[in-house]
Amino acid sequence: MKNNLKITNLSHKYKNGKSIKNLNLEIRSNEVVCILGPSGSGKTTLLRLIAGFEDPNDGEITVGKTIVFGSKYVPTEKRAIGMLFQDIALFPHLSVKDNIGFSLAKNNKYMPTIKKLLKKIGLEGYEDRFSSSISGGEQQRIALARALANNPDVMLLDEPFGSLDSSSKYDIAVDIIKVLKKSKTPTIMVSHDAQEAMRLADRIIVMYDGGIIDEGIPKDLYSSPKHPFSAKLIGPTSSYIFKSKNGILHTPFGNIDVKTSKNVEFELIIRPEAFTYSKNSKKSFSINIVKYRYLGLLTEINISVGKGNQSIKFLIFSNILDKVLLNKKILFNKEWAFVFPIK
Repeated sequence: MKNNLKITNLSHKYKNGKSIKNLNLEIRSNEVVCILGPSGSGKTTLLRLIAGFEDPNDGEITVGKTIVFGSKYVPTEKRAIGMLFQDIALFPHLSVKDNIGFSLAKNNKYMPTIKKLLKKIGLEGYEDRFSSSISGGEQQRIALARALANNPDVMLLDEPFGSLDSSSKYDIAVDIIKVLKKSKTPTIMVSHDAQEAMRLADRIIVMYDGGIIDEGIPKDLYSSPKHPFSAKLIGPTSSYIFKSKNGILHTPFGNIDVKTSKNVEFELIIRPEAFTYSKNSKKSFSINIVKYRYLGLLTEINISVGKGNQSIKFLIFSNILDKVLLNKKILFNKEWAFVFPIK
């Protein structure tokens, strides 16, 4: 049974400023956690700190019962950390078996281990092939087998599927994640692709400016975001700024209670799920459509509102487009509208 990875009050600082700020995180055995965030948010730095490529300024990193940074220190080569990156970095002059076994002792257990790993990743019989003769997805599987060869306690994935063809990358990624979960290896995956995170991760962590601003299982993070950045990052949205009046936001879609007596500005973020069609519902309201733009799964609707015919845009699912255009009515569900005070 693999051990949990625990990060406590971790901080790190580059010369130009802080990169990680008092970060706390625990990854359970058999759990795949994906970290999302913009460039410079600290995602890759966090992986480097866990691996030991860089040292934190403060905090503690524990794998199971072993402190690898903190009151004790374990060097990189002794941390039993597996790593898989976008740059696969297989040795082109070595066969598959020698790539996988690069860090293994060349003894009588060498080939059985290699064959077992190749079976695990679905590439039996590839022992004597070279990277130039296999596809990018197969190369990524080989790189995974190499990372698993020493039975790591933790696996770190840094944009591991970014170089794969979009038509096949999710199938390959799902297969690789299945292997990791079957091996019960706690895994942290860094990605810039929210859909990739939703498909592959048990839990998603959103990092911003060196800290965690939101986290949860994909469903909860999508339907109940705690921060405007994570709301926009996880899925399609429309965003507006409104000023409250006596605790109410007066929007073109209806009034929203913000439970404050102060007249302050809020950001209103709305998912396409908020808009549905119901011809006979008493709660439906008429809209004056100025134009629309079909985007495939979604359509952007532009309507005029108010006395000055101010224009406002929002997203709907395209499967209701024809009915909305014909009847010029729409139903708004406040449960898919998220309100955040502007600080």
